[in-house]
Amino acid sequence: MTAMFGSKKEEKESTVKQTGKSEVKKDGGKKTKKKSKKITEKLLKNSEMINRVIVYPIVSEDAMQKTTVGKYVFKVHADSNKNQVKKAVETLYGVDVVKINIMKYKQENHRFRMVKGKKSGYKKAIVTVKAGQEIQLFSE
Repeated sequence: MTAMFGSKKEEKESTVKQTGKSEVKKDGGKKTKKKSKKITEKLLKNSEMINRVIVYPIVSEDAMQKTTVGKYVFKVHADSNKNQVKKAVETLYGVDVVKINIMKYKQENHRFRMVKGKKSGYKKAIVTVKAGQEIQLFSE
């Protein structure tokens, strides 16, 4: 019966499970990880992916005061990281990014009388630009 379906060792070696970050191979019960190539570079070449990373710029009183120092505030996708945000800002606005601070706001439950609701969580990035450069979107 094993000749008809193949041996179990061949099945274990041939199974490969792919995830977003790395490949996981099963070799006789042992799992080995291979480092994947830089995914962010491949994904950010596509303008569609850049638009997914940066949702929109935040324009509030506090955010506008930070623009005088060279800091700009953006709402970013919940799954994005600092490297993706940096490359997206550099390609979209053509500026050099020095530093990025990311803050994650949790989802909040609210209740007004008998009505229950939720305020969605989000991720905010404060991007510091090289001295002397500015993003034209925020200038008056």
